Amino acid sequence: MASDTEITYEKLVLDENNQAKNIISDIHTLTPDTLQLSSPMTVTIKIPDDYVLGGQLTIARFSGDSWSSITDSTVSQGFVSAQVNQLGSYAIEMQRTVAFSDVGPTCDANATEQSVRFVHVADMHSRFGYQEQYFSRIKAYYKKALSESPHTLFTDGGDVYEKGTVAEQISQGLASDETVKLMAFDLRVLGNHDYAWGPEKLLEFSQDDNAIVLASNTRFEGENSQNFGGVDFAKVQVGCITLGVFGMTSVPWDELDEPIEDDPIPDFIKQFKMSWKWQQIAQSIVSQYSDEVDYMIMLSHLGKGTDVEIATNVPGIDLVLGGHTHGGEDFIELENNALVIQPDFYARGVTDLNLVFDTADKTLSRYDYQHVDTRTSIEPDEETKLAVDEIMGRYAPDAETEIAISENYPTDAQLAEITALAAKHSSTISAALLNPELVQKRWTPGTLTQEDFHKAFYVERQPSNTPGFNSIYKVTVSGSDLTTMFASQPDWFLLKPEDIQPTNNYEVALFKGAALNPDLFFNSVTFSNVEPIAEAWWLLDKYARARTSQCLHLDTDTELYSCNNLANVTVWNFDDTNNPLAADFGPSVLSYFDPDETNWGTAETQYSTTTQLNFDDLSDGPSGVMAFSRHAPTEGLLIDLNTPANGDFANEGMVSDYTLVMDLYWPAEGKDIYRAIMQANTTDYLNDDADMFIDPSGGYGQATSDSGYFGNTQPDSWHRIAFVFYTAPTNGVFEVYIDGELAGVKEDGEIDSRWALNQSVLLFTDNNYEIVPGYLNSLLYAGRAMTRDEIKSMGSAQQKLSFEQPTRVLNQTIERHYQAAPAIKTNVWIEQRNKFFGNGS
Repeated sequence: MASDTEITYEKLVLDENNQAKNIISDIHTLTPDTLQLSSPMTVTIKIPDDYVLGGQLTIARFSGDSWSSITDSTVSQGFVSAQVNQLGSYAIEMQRTVAFSDVGPTCDANATEQSVRFVHVADMHSRFGYQEQYFSRIKAYYKKALSESPHTLFTDGGDVYEKGTVAEQISQGLASDETVKLMAFDLRVLGNHDYAWGPEKLLEFSQDDNAIVLASNTRFEGENSQNFGGVDFAKVQVGCITLGVFGMTSVPWDELDEPIEDDPIPDFIKQFKMSWKWQQIAQSIVSQYSDEVDYMIMLSHLGKGTDVEIATNVPGIDLVLGGHTHGGEDFIELENNALVIQPDFYARGVTDLNLVFDTADKTLSRYDYQHVDTRTSIEPDEETKLAVDEIMGRYAPDAETEIAISENYPTDAQLAEITALAAKHSSTISAALLNPELVQKRWTPGTLTQEDFHKAFYVERQPSNTPGFNSIYKVTVSGSDLTTMFASQPDWFLLKPEDIQPTNNYEVALFKGAALNPDLFFNSVTFSNVEPIAEAWWLLDKYARARTSQCLHLDTDTELYSCNNLANVTVWNFDDTNNPLAADFGPSVLSYFDPDETNWGTAETQYSTTTQLNFDDLSDGPSGVMAFSRHAPTEGLLIDLNTPANGDFANEGMVSDYTLVMDLYWPAEGKDIYRAIMQANTTDYLNDDADMFIDPSGGYGQATSDSGYFGNTQPDSWHRIAFVFYTAPTNGVFEVYIDGELAGVKEDGEIDSRWALNQSVLLFTDNNYEIVPGYLNSLLYAGRAMTRDEIKSMGSAQQKLSFEQPTRVLNQTIERHYQAAPAIKTNVWIEQRNKFFGNGS
């Protein structure tokens, strides 16, 4: 300046004219506006306290009759700032980021109608690594729909992360990120769980080469706004129809596993500012863009109730593709003709909606809707399956590895006890107090894998970017406070020191919610040194490996069967026609059941080869088989066990845990009835129904209070069927395997003493004559419950059923288990928090 110059400041209250131009703050004017600055100055304006509409906020300068946004504006702690080199009028401008996409063939000008089809899923929660191949089945369905209807959109309603395969936890989110991008959605919205792994991970997750990621109530306030791929609005051209799409995210949840719904509702993570005024945002978006599109869609992760409320109160929303509710699929048509859809969750179903538009006036003329069960109706897409398998192999090679064996079917309280012992194994705690209600899924007896441990305590990082709500924390308390804690929660599992001294300090393991909220659970108790130990599943994994290395079951101190000899396994292959019932090896004895001494067995049972009997050979060629007849209640096969009592009914002299394996061939003539397989009661057999059957659909098992038949075998074919029993007074189960693969588990806890064996067991007989002729190629009885790996090793029906019991070699198998154990690593994004957040970390 060559001479003194007066600068005048004036504030103008925001008026409707400027509000219509997306100005959200009062207008601040510095004159003379022709004054140029040799060095830039910073203009900083406070965001109004009542601002709720989301969008990206910038400083804008008024020029002529319009506003010009300053693109390098920054947002921090409720203020918007920008550097300017000229005086003038400045305000905060809201700009919505808009994405554009074309789907399918271009508009057919001669068509009078055009369909737009949606294949919609939500809340898939990283269920990609399971043996059911849910993601691969969903991708297959989408590909089929696209081949039928080229104007098909693949949409996801949020919550890709958490509560699924353990691969996500080991990879710290990377596996889920890769898999969702492998699916190649057209549109997806951020869910509340998608903020789980922190700012940098969310930035990566929002960048998608195929999908438009909607985040209409999320505003990124970091330094490089272009790093955030979430947009406020999308225009999607689908042939002749222009779709408008915006997306909403629900509120966060806390360490008590409860949604935070009372003001002030916090943001999920720093630098991502959330607005919870969904209805106002929806109204603003519809008002701004409705004239530019033919059909307005909200891709929502708000839940059914909020979806219905918004679609009812905001005219102009035509369709809500929802998520978040976890209540199964639902379809609602409102009085204003808006459609609200909630798909099934955990990737168990696909919603298929086909809209048919009149191309002349772009109005909806009709629609078709159907729900498809992922588990039963769709074959996996092989390309996606191979890609998912590669991701699983890279991040979680031990996900399905047999790490330990459970002898019993533990209750929730018993699982809490094992978790407490696991925490003690890996930390310095001397006591634990764990709420059994936080156990999410009990494991059944037998093989346990990392997936089983994670299913017991699915990780939900609540609040976002912190340990899971059911992770284990360590707190320090005095002995007197520890006694008070025990008295306050008598129904929780207690791991108690032998002699509690009131003035001594004790380190106690608690679930996260109790550790961070002592006032809610304990009467006037004070904690010190509150810190996380680890996720519960990880502690179980580490403890399980240690138990296996000691040749012990995870849940009991009994020795693993695979660490001792073969004395309780017997195999019959029926190849010796001179002595057909003789065992190949083992102590048990097979004979004809003939209490009336009619000698029916030798007269009605035939031993020959499949070739001589003129029906299908086994997969590896002809084999000697037993052709059994339709047995009366006083006829059948009898196994004298000659194995010691075990399990829950051992004190009663009964074999509680055992295995039966048999190669069976059922002719088509008898397929329409139930056929008896096994009867445990060998004394009151005339009045007692058989205990295991094959049903007319080809499933094996027994129904009690709920379905208990598994598999879908066909007649006129060989199958190796295995039954593994863990009988118990209240927590018994059985497993059914078909050709080495687990077909199902009866886990309602009803498999009690009815299925326990007392010295013998009957085969192929029933008090109601429910048996037809069939063929038996081989038979195995084990006086113990075999593991999944052992059943798998026997494979499908072959000429010989052979079994070699695996012995755990401690310097190989267990050493590999330890080497493969996931380590608790510092989160690579957390390591950079100070750099990413600056001094506000």
